[in-house]
Amino acid sequence: MRKLIRRLHEEDDGQVMILVAILMVGMVAVVGLVTDGGMVFTQRRDLQNVADAAAAAGASQIDEDAYRASAGASVVLDETAAYDAAARYLDNEGDLDYSVIVAPDRVDVSVSRQARTGFLRAIGINGVDIDASATAEPRHGIETAGP
Repeated sequence: MRKLIRRLHEEDDGQVMILVAILMVGMVAVVGLVTDGGMVFTQRRDLQNVADAAAAAGASQIDEDAYRASAGASVVLDETAAYDAAARYLDNEGDLDYSVIVAPDRVDVSVSRQARTGFLRAIGINGVDIDASATAEPRHGIETAGP
């Protein structure tokens, strides 16, 4: 009986090392997915900031002649200047696809790009497509007085 127990004990040498190797691969994969997920979410947030800023840049281009003619009662966009301001902002960001739609009362911006990955490159995923959109309306003056 002792020989059998001793023989069984001697035969399982190295099994723990195989189990540890398999678990380490799993741990590295999970850490990689968490890291890449965080990187993609950060890049998505940055892209949303770009869309918001481009829409705000466009919405700040009001038609001053129409505004003065209405004694400040009517605020409409200078559509050409609004488009140019938003597009110029987006062009300065570089490496993104965008669309700018200007109406007399608002600017709509949609942007997209490919978010870079780190660990996922090991399995052939070099990037993930992300997109964002924003709308801005022209504002003027002080609407209500505060304390």
